[in-house]
Amino acid sequence: MNIGKDKNGKFDLIANAKDSLNHMLEHFAKSSEPSSSDLKRSILDVIHVIELILKERLRRVHPALIWENVDHYPSKTARTVTIERAIERLRRIERLRIPDAQRKTLSLCIKIRNEIMHFEFRMDTKVARAVTGRMLSFIFSFAKTHLNLDWENEFKSDQKWNYLLNMREFWEAHSKELENKLSQEGISVLECPSCRARTYNIFESKCELCGHSEERIKCDICGEQKWESEVESRDEVDGDIDSGLFHFSYRICQDCLERKIESDAYPYEDLF
Repeated sequence: MNIGKDKNGKFDLIANAKDSLNHMLEHFAKSSEPSSSDLKRSILDVIHVIELILKERLRRVHPALIWENVDHYPSKTARTVTIERAIERLRRIERLRIPDAQRKTLSLCIKIRNEIMHFEFRMDTKVARAVTGRMLSFIFSFAKTHLNLDWENEFKSDQKWNYLLNMREFWEAHSKELENKLSQEGISVLECPSCRARTYNIFESKCELCGHSEERIKCDICGEQKWESEVESRDEVDGDIDSGLFHFSYRICQDCLERKIESDAYPYEDLF
């Protein structure tokens, strides 16, 4: 994933956020069982990303809104807005509302971050994984919806997206998020044969979650549309020497093939 920075090493808000997102995945998503240290790092990175993308959204309204006191713009020493203040400003100025469930998870994530930063803490692995997975889903959705940044597509060309999909907490949160979005847009979906989420966009012929693309093929036996990976092409020979032999081809799905193999009373001529 390309990180945008100039030759002097200066990161803008988005480049800064993407760098922290990559850093988080390097420590967290590669392992099915991340350590407490990895979970600690992931919480800090995820909160940093969220803070930066919220500030970027404010900046696009007006740069002064990033500062807690707008009169201090553009001081580099004055305080900038907290996550809570950024959310409130976006709600009042842009009517941008973050769903209650996401705000609740975000509040918990901030609480854990504060304990890590300012006091001793005990890492609850289950909670940390759940919070991180849900907040990663929030990051990708917010970036696309409110910043017109398709980070999902960028990550899908990278091995890191597979790490994320193998993370159950992220899979559950983001598949649900995408399902709701597709439903609101009136887009028909199917269960993806690859990741098993109900996020396969029929109109686009691809899964919105994992990016998998596969054709739908009609089974010549049952007449139902099946995934290409579920259908076999068969060549058969029928007839006898006196009347002559002829070849015919057909496509058969796995369900019909199993019935054909299991039943002696399923002659070829009855297939059509």
